[in-house]
Amino acid sequence: MVRLFVLAVAAGFMLFGWMALSSARERRDRQTTIDELESTDEGRLEPGGEATISGPVSVVEPASPERTGPESNGTDSAALWAWRLRRKEGTENKRWQTVDGELAVGEFTVDHGWDRVRVDASTLSARVDDPFDASQLFLDEPETDVYLGELDPINKFLERHGFADEGGIVSDVEVSISAGGKTAMPDKYQATVVRDGDELIVHGDLTETADGYVLRGSDETPLSVAAGDLQNQEDRLRSEVRMRKVVSGVFFGLGVFAAILAVL
Repeated sequence: MVRLFVLAVAAGFMLFGWMALSSARERRDRQTTIDELESTDEGRLEPGGEATISGPVSVVEPASPERTGPESNGTDSAALWAWRLRRKEGTENKRWQTVDGELAVGEFTVDHGWDRVRVDASTLSARVDDPFDASQLFLDEPETDVYLGELDPINKFLERHGFADEGGIVSDVEVSISAGGKTAMPDKYQATVVRDGDELIVHGDLTETADGYVLRGSDETPLSVAAGDLQNQEDRLRSEVRMRKVVSGVFFGLGVFAAILAVL
């Protein structure tokens, strides 16, 4: 009976190790995609295959997001509006989780050298629940990060000194001074807006129509969109890959150790 229990523990360690390794591989794939997006070819575009374009955005029809946030100046000239609503949820340690989100897409073009390419991102927006965690979106950290309510004094102090934000050492701990267990931490609205004139990198299938070049996604070549500091995103992903590999190795080691104990 004890042996079966130890084997079950070993299997649990192995499972957690595999989950950590899978997470590392996903982030490694994102890092590889960023590398490919950074190697944009500024030469002549050849329709009928894959292409990566980069350049300033020209908005034809602005995006219309369902939610713009309390500090928004409107949706004029927005080619892409990525937003999410974050909330601290959980039973014991409350963690920041996305409870709503959207990638609102307008009609826009990207000036790639001498060429103006229309980007059809409508299919991409339909697949996105959290635009800052989507596999084909690389938007860096949200430009807008605001609370939808007032923080109590304790959480305000922790937030001001960087302890309670999402990267802080107590980010998974909520200090509540309210009665009845009511949450003291309001929701967060986070957003990044790509406006007219902002730089954008897009990868997809390039076709030529009577109105000019069009870049869109397909089953074989999903549309990828990147904005912000790609080097910063790549460095952060590289650090996350290393950390998850270390965690995976620890769990696999514990699993092997527990399995050996069960056999002895």
